[in-house]
Amino acid sequence: MRKLILTAILFFVIGITNFANAAEVDRAFYLGTPDISYPLIVAKNPAATEKINSVIRAEVKKILDDANAEIENKTFNSVTINVDYQIPCNHNGGILSVILTAYVNYEHSAHPSNSYYGLNFNAITGERIFSDSLNYTPAVVTQKLKNHAAQKGFPLNINDSGLTEVPTNFYYDDDMHVHFIFNQYEVAAYVVGIIDLDMAN
Repeated sequence: MRKLILTAILFFVIGITNFANAAEVDRAFYLGTPDISYPLIVAKNPAATEKINSVIRAEVKKILDDANAEIENKTFNSVTINVDYQIPCNHNGGILSVILTAYVNYEHSAHPSNSYYGLNFNAITGERIFSDSLNYTPAVVTQKLKNHAAQKGFPLNINDSGLTEVPTNFYYDDDMHVHFIFNQYEVAAYVVGIIDLDMAN
């Protein structure tokens, strides 16, 4: 009897875990390259699965194409590229956020670069969520960014008038907070690194 109860509890926990995720996530490798990995998404809707994975694969290809363009233009002789990912939000409300993390190091360059790229989806429909659907204005994001820089003690290299548009690079965390991402050199010096701006804090 006790075994049956434990089995029932186990299935209940598994069921809750599956229900709590908008989609299942597995690791895939771009053209079989171990240093280039990305999430393979399995949503409950097969059409949504195809839409989401198509966007992710296209973004990975763009990262690689942009990096290799410097080689083709003979700016540098060789490059080391690593792509990985994070899943900050896989929400039972149907929201899925993916962050692709890219490390690019050109031979003889001053230093490597690290970049984060946020991709956000409605996992039920497969449609991508863009920043123009968020309830923020450039002025609000600018003020938040200035407050963050002042708190951390680094200068910004933006115009006095601030941002002219809402940043397109963002993600949701598991509490559904919006985080805007500013990669190296975008709004501050290289040494500051990637800025993760949590709009809820």
